Amino acid sequence: GNEKKKTFFFFSVEYISSQVVGMQYFGEKLSPLFRKGDVDGGNSASMMTSLMAKSLRNGTIQSLCNEFDTKFYNHLEAKGGEKYALLGSLAYRQVTGALTVVWNDKLQTYWVFMKEISSDGDVSTVDVIYPAAPILMWLSPETLRRTMMPLLAYANNETDAYGSPVYYNLTWSPHHLGHWPICDLAPEKQEQMPVEETGNLFIMLAYVAKAQQDVTYLSPYWDVMDTWGDFLVSSLPDPGNQLCTDDFEGPSPHNVNLAAKGIVGMGAYAQLLEMNGTDAAKAKASFYRETARNYSEIWMERADAGDHYKLQYDLDNTTFSLKYNLIWDQILGLGVYPEEVFLMESKYYQTKMNEYGVPLDTRAKFTKTDWEMWVAAVGSDEQFQSITDAVFKFADETPTRVPFSDWYQTDTSEAVNGKDGFRARPVIGGIFAKMLTAEEA
Repeated sequence: GNEKKKTFFFFSVEYISSQVVGMQYFGEKLSPLFRKGDVDGGNSASMMTSLMAKSLRNGTIQSLCNEFDTKFYNHLEAKGGEKYALLGSLAYRQVTGALTVVWNDKLQTYWVFMKEISSDGDVSTVDVIYPAAPILMWLSPETLRRTMMPLLAYANNETDAYGSPVYYNLTWSPHHLGHWPICDLAPEKQEQMPVEETGNLFIMLAYVAKAQQDVTYLSPYWDVMDTWGDFLVSSLPDPGNQLCTDDFEGPSPHNVNLAAKGIVGMGAYAQLLEMNGTDAAKAKASFYRETARNYSEIWMERADAGDHYKLQYDLDNTTFSLKYNLIWDQILGLGVYPEEVFLMESKYYQTKMNEYGVPLDTRAKFTKTDWEMWVAAVGSDEQFQSITDAVFKFADETPTRVPFSDWYQTDTSEAVNGKDGFRARPVIGGIFAKMLTAEEA
């Protein structure tokens, strides 16, 4: 009854308010936002408890939560149907529960960090933020921006202000910041995914900039981003033998989907430079945009397998993979790839459908929940419904009873590695990619 709900709520408040340090950032202890700089205890916790208890008594919190729940569900249902709304309802808390919001006393502002969860305990892994990003892009682009700020500060060598500086000297984007809850990672100890993480950050930054129509906060970072942009130009159109986010499958040299990410990322950086507005930035934008389009033509030629595009440039035409990274070309309106690429790939995916979804690629029958929902988002309405139904069937019937897994077998619905597999990860926020797509005319 109501008494039980109140008891549980007060327990939750006391647990949260006992947290003193939210994150240690290169020597500096950053307090949880509600303490706003108080890392020594003080009255902030008891004040928070009192305030929230009062809100509970007068029904404010419950009313706000109910209003949000209703709007949230209705938006999802209107966009993708009942099963999509239910999947989104299941995913929401899994994403937000991986976030911590801290107060940066030096900058007098707040930052957001994301925990990888289950696959690792890393802080703000870029290729975890990337698949989780659609829910933040839809509901709060500002939250996504503040999740990227600690990474940009690290890459730009701003850590000396926090007491234990680490000099970042790589020509590509960082992979993560440390092991939760301590950010202290040296660049040589990164899990190096150069094209992967550079493309990821450019794409996410471009989305936030377009949503907010503002790039002024990027003023300190243009030089470091130019370095990243030049790295993509020199590394593509063939990324060679690099790790990508799907590293659990092992090496995949000359990976076509990874190349697409880098090429689209280059187009995203061109969009950022265009918003910068200076003549020099516009000239750079033109260079990166044209280079991305030239590389996409080489990509289409080398990856062509007749009725789809291959897993790797150097493999035969029987191989395939989900080209989920292409989605941002459409969402950002970059025009790097022609429409025929999307149509051909989407049509081919349907021929690979199993009972519980579309395999990630030729090498196995398993898939990633986030990535198949990305390709569903840019497919036809029929394909979106087909893949959504399959993902819902997995979530409903899987014998592996763990929090929503993003890595499962499309023929049996079992989570890969069972209870020791990917579970409760924030990447499940990728389900919300459909909410970023435009309505068909």
